[in-house]
Amino acid sequence: MSRAALITGGAQGVGAAIAARLLAEGFQVVITDVNEGRLAQETAALSKLGRVEAMVGDLRDDATPRRAVQFCADKFGSLDVLVNAAGDVSRASIEDASLDTYYRLFDINVKAPLFLMQEAAKIMKMQKSGTIINVASMIAQGGPPNLAIYGATKAALVQLTKHAAHVWAWEGIRAFCINLGWAFTEGEQRTQTKVHQMPENWGELIGAQTPAGRLILPSDIADLAAYLISPSARMMNGTVIDFEQLPAGVFRTHPILKS
Repeated sequence: MSRAALITGGAQGVGAAIAARLLAEGFQVVITDVNEGRLAQETAALSKLGRVEAMVGDLRDDATPRRAVQFCADKFGSLDVLVNAAGDVSRASIEDASLDTYYRLFDINVKAPLFLMQEAAKIMKMQKSGTIINVASMIAQGGPPNLAIYGATKAALVQLTKHAAHVWAWEGIRAFCINLGWAFTEGEQRTQTKVHQMPENWGELIGAQTPAGRLILPSDIADLAAYLISPSARMMNGTVIDFEQLPAGVFRTHPILKS
């Protein structure tokens, strides 16, 4: 029987890359996204790799988590993998955060993954197996002032992942969190060029300064996700992986003294 995966934020970037990788490995996949047009386009592309179903859904809507999990169960009869790849990266600092931005970030980055895990676990517990992968961020450990609220949401997601791994371990469910470093995605391209007025080739310019000579790509994360889901990682659970080219908190020069 083919295994089934539910991936939020599956219409672009990391979510789409993980969907493509799992389809190539024989999974049946449901992808969700709030952007109907982009979702239809990505579904058409992914359908060349295997069976993929799409569901339009706004993660700020309290009904979406249950609806998405039920949609997957109805389409495929099971749910073996949940990937919470959707996320909001709205800028907000301690000083300028508005209530709307605060609630938007926590609704999408914390509340939705929590209740998606809760609903998915109901099916996974009956199966006595399942894998959950939450995509967080290195910013959960600290970052620039304008990402303070975003970082808080990702730190919360890290903690929820650990609790999920603990509570459901004896039910055959494993949970992982990926603290994603600076990656080149469609969303990041829009943010850097539209919000920060960076040049179109900012990714190449920044990437050239990294140890690998490039930024992280969605396919890199898909490789890791495939490993975590595989039997090779069966003895791992609750692991939080810093997916970045350098350890958190290290600098080649002092960030203040510049020497």
